[in-house]
Amino acid sequence: MAEELRIPKVGMSATEMTLNEWMFGDGERVEVGDILYTVETDKTTVEVEAQVAGIIRPIGVEGEVYPVGALVGTIE
Repeated sequence: MAEELRIPKVGMSATEMTLNEWMFGDGERVEVGDILYTVETDKTTVEVEAQVAGIIRPIGVEGEVYPVGALVGTIE
């Protein structure tokens, strides 16, 4: 089953975040602890790490704003 990659909740007031950059392309292998992508609010930038190993399938677009919890990719 695929692991879902979602926009994380950061702080109490952030309701949306900008997906800044993917560190891996579609079909690349990732390992636990790899930095997958970065997101930012007007106050902070957050690096999101892989919680499982597998093949990444990003669907979120760099530079786009997403609500907290939005699906931006999977790891198969």
